[in-house]
Amino acid sequence: MSKKCLPAGEAVGAEDAAPESEESASAQQVLLEGEAVHTLALLQREARLIDFLQEDLSPYSNEQVGAAARKVHDDAKSALKKYFNLEPVLSGEENTQVKLEAGFDTSKIRVSGRLAGEPPFQGMLLHRGWKAGKITLPTRTDAVDPTVICPAEVEIQG
Repeated sequence: MSKKCLPAGEAVGAEDAAPESEESASAQQVLLEGEAVHTLALLQREARLIDFLQEDLSPYSNEQVGAAARKVHDDAKSALKKYFNLEPVLSGEENTQVKLEAGFDTSKIRVSGRLAGEPPFQGMLLHRGWKAGKITLPTRTDAVDPTVICPAEVEIQG
């Protein structure tokens, strides 16, 4: 096999899977988009992540950006721990040798480099990967627009 890197989540032979109905695929896409926006909304609410990423940082000093980044980092890390309890995909130390046995899960492990023959493969663990341990997202309300990450805020003075 020549050098090939499978995108995360792409399984070998995935093209052989039975096609879904167009309506079912469309409904699933809407659901996935809603969940993605919901996750962004949580990161905005807990860490102001969207505000930070959308802000023009050029007028600020490196010290100001660093202080803001540290706060966003800490709050986002707490939110990820709270809602996703992140765990490494592989428990080994990065930059150490690992062995991939036959039947390893290609949705969990992305292989790159010069692949030849069949597993087992021996290689360097470049990144342990991440997976959600226990997902505890708050329930979304159907009464809100699922595309809104953070509502605008207006203060009435008077």
